[in-house]
Amino acid sequence: MGLPCVYSTDNYIRIDCGGSVDFTNNINETWMSDKYFTGGAPATVLDPGQFVQQQERTVRFFPIAMGKKNCYVVNVPNGRYFIRMFFVYDDYDRQQHSPSFDVSVEGTVVFSWRNPWQDYFAQNGAYSDLFAFIHDGAATMCFYSIATDSPVIGALELLEVDELSYDSLSTGESVILVNYGRLMTGYESFGPGFTNDTDELGRGWEQDDFYSFSPKSVLTTTQNILNTTLPPNYFPEKLYQACRSLAEGGSINYVFEVDSNLDYAIWLHFAEIDPSVKAQGQRVFDVRINNQVVLPSLDIYKLAGGPFSAYDWHFTVVNLTGSSLTIDFEAKIGPPLICGLEVYALLTADLTTKVTEAMAMQALRMSLNVPERMGWNGDPCAPTRWDPWEGVTCNLAVDKSGLIITNLNISGQGLQGFISDQITLLTHLTTLNLSNNMLGGSIPAGLGLNSLTSVDLSGNLLTGNIPASLGSQQLRQLLLSNNQLSGQVPIPIYSMGVHGGFINLSSNAGLCGVPSLPKCPPFWRGVLSTGSKIGIVIGTSTAVLAVVILVYFYLKRHSVEDDYNFNLPNQLAARTKWYQNHRMSVHEAEDEHILQPHLSTKFGFSSNIAPL
Repeated sequence: MGLPCVYSTDNYIRIDCGGSVDFTNNINETWMSDKYFTGGAPATVLDPGQFVQQQERTVRFFPIAMGKKNCYVVNVPNGRYFIRMFFVYDDYDRQQHSPSFDVSVEGTVVFSWRNPWQDYFAQNGAYSDLFAFIHDGAATMCFYSIATDSPVIGALELLEVDELSYDSLSTGESVILVNYGRLMTGYESFGPGFTNDTDELGRGWEQDDFYSFSPKSVLTTTQNILNTTLPPNYFPEKLYQACRSLAEGGSINYVFEVDSNLDYAIWLHFAEIDPSVKAQGQRVFDVRINNQVVLPSLDIYKLAGGPFSAYDWHFTVVNLTGSSLTIDFEAKIGPPLICGLEVYALLTADLTTKVTEAMAMQALRMSLNVPERMGWNGDPCAPTRWDPWEGVTCNLAVDKSGLIITNLNISGQGLQGFISDQITLLTHLTTLNLSNNMLGGSIPAGLGLNSLTSVDLSGNLLTGNIPASLGSQQLRQLLLSNNQLSGQVPIPIYSMGVHGGFINLSSNAGLCGVPSLPKCPPFWRGVLSTGSKIGIVIGTSTAVLAVVILVYFYLKRHSVEDDYNFNLPNQLAARTKWYQNHRMSVHEAEDEHILQPHLSTKFGFSSNIAPL
């Protein structure tokens, strides 16, 4: 089983899913062997010889026996990322059944594959890509099985890009841009994945013939194009050096199959590269999207500021009424011209589990040794269209800012770990059932606070004391039977049963101190029981009182002879010493006594010592 690993210092992370060695391919791309997965197994396609690229010949598939949800988790710095995946089936499992599954990125479903795949894609594969923000230090790409099918992936790429690319200030960081078509209208396909041409944002540009059946005339140039490869979008110069046009007037039409429930960002790329166009007004055309003119009387020469200069324009399409999106370029003066176009679905990121609770669940996954078959991978609650982790119930937080975990029931799963202290971070948990496993260690201190009303930890191997937190007022059911717990039972837990709750502490030989259980011995494994502590307090108090009484009578007996017998201030102590020495030489004659009446001193009390 692969583990979520370290962040690569390379700005571009390419993973050959199912591959066993690192390599550099024929277009100078460096690929690493399969890493970062949480489950699944490697395989090779049926006919690897038909694939030019090495990363396309192997796959990782995720059988249902390893759980319905499996992920790749790659630790990366927070930011915006271009993420591309290669999907292929090519009968790798010799079952002649292309699988049905969903793919999510950061908890949002972005791709859905359904049986049967189109023959071309099943045999040759397809690249799918998107732009998404990462906010939690890890890019998480998950695969969810539909029915009993095994999701499959051939390659995975991640590239950190400019955060301002594709007008992110307008769309916001909670929107994922999913590629529905990125077309190069002149050349054949180029860029990473196709050729060794450079694209700073990792984009591959696909030939447009699949999307348009209009007559085609291509204009090309070797002259440099101004205003290309500029931040934040870094559109490559080659995109503008070959453009589609018409031999004469008319229109160029494109059709994209889309999901009518989504909005779309359209990006269009122009450059006037025809040397016969020498001034404004010599090529003018309208841009129409879904039969609505959105860019009237477009004059590339005018808007770009002259010939051989790039001009880019984008538009958002909302409220679609059908599953087709059409883009038309209609001539007004001279034939229309287009160099490239992009269509992105705007997916609002799905809600994910609150960060603190997601971290707590990941800690539990590790400490409980949750088996792969339970599918505890990725976000515990997201995507919301999928089931949460097995045994987990999720709800929308009151402030609607994320998902929270309200119930956890994984009884009887053969778990052999321990309960992580992080469980106390699940502050919205109302019921907890980890019973009938083989969990060891102690019960975490603090468990039972917050929202918990029912806790069942019975039938495990838990040791140590019962934490006082399990006596919290809102807890109505506590089942700890058949463990190895010991020590004094906190009084509030006993009170729970007295006040209508239900507790079961049976078959814990070491528990003591409440009715129905043995009395705790004076010392319990080096710790005094509550009864012993009370006895010691009473005995100590009695002894102290006796000492006080004895001291009182002793002082009373000597009061006539030593009336000054108390701790004196330092200045008075010198006079006391003088008095003791003088007393020894006093004559017996009555008229020679030196004792004087009581005189008040500056120390605030009376003394019977005469002043010097």
